Parts: sequence; C-alpha cells; structure tokens
Amino acid sequence: MTRDWVMVAMIGWAGVALADPPPVARTAVQQRAETMFDKCDTNHDGVLTLAEYHAALAAIVKAKGGTPTPKGWAIVDAQFATVDQTHSGRVTRAQFVDAALAHFDGADINHDGTVTPKEARVAAKIKNREAKAAKIEGAAH
Repeated sequence: MTRDWVMVAMIGWAGVALADPPPVARTAVQQRAETMFDKCDTNHDGVLTLAEYHAALAAIVKAKGGTPTPKGWAIVDAQFATVDQTHSGRVTRAQFVDAALAHFDGADINHDGTVTPKEARVAAKIKNREAKAAKIEGAAH
C-alpha cells in the first residue's frame, strides 16, 4: 500500500490530535507493512493486486463504520501505481515494504530510526509544499 506511505499520512494526521501519539520506530513500520501485505494478499501468492488491495482496505473502512469514497479510492490507486513502478498491476511484498520504509525514512528527519510527532508534522508540511509546487509546475506546462 503503501504505501504505508499511508504511514506518513497517518503519522502526520495523528500529530494534529490533542495529545501527540508516541514516536514510531522504523522496525514497527516494517512489521506493520509486512502484516498489512500478508492480510491483503488473500490468495497468498506473494503478489498484491489492486483488487486485493481494494478489498482489504474496503473491509478495514467498513469495520470502522465508514464508507470508501471516490476521493479515497483515487488516493489508494495513485499510491498503488507509485509502488507498482513496472505498471504490471502487481506489487511484491518487498516492493510494498520498501515503499512503506521509504515514506518512513522521508519523515525521519534526524535519521535516528524513530519518527516523532514533530518530525511527522514537519515532513507533512514539506510534502504538501512539494505537492503544491509540482501541481503548479504541471499546470504551467
């Protein structure tokens, strides 16, 4: 998924809560990404398809009393496409975990193997600025 890329988003979102969450270790992100992949890979072939990913995420949202939205699916699809660099419609476990760790590493500003709420907020601001700049640049072309 991940791109628990979603991790950065989740860490960033949690950082705006009233009480900051505890710091997140890189090893915990790796473990969560591996667990998530294993749950999503329903046929256990070591490859995650977009359909498997959609089904797993829809189940998670439903279990939390929510309903998937078109905007949410668009984000999920874009994240999957980013991880699926060969555009095969398939993501391996290694690709999935590597993507989650890459997002974590981008938020680990001091490179100590832990992302604090403050680092997550700073990383989210940087990512937002980069996204806005890319959008402006894309519109100029």
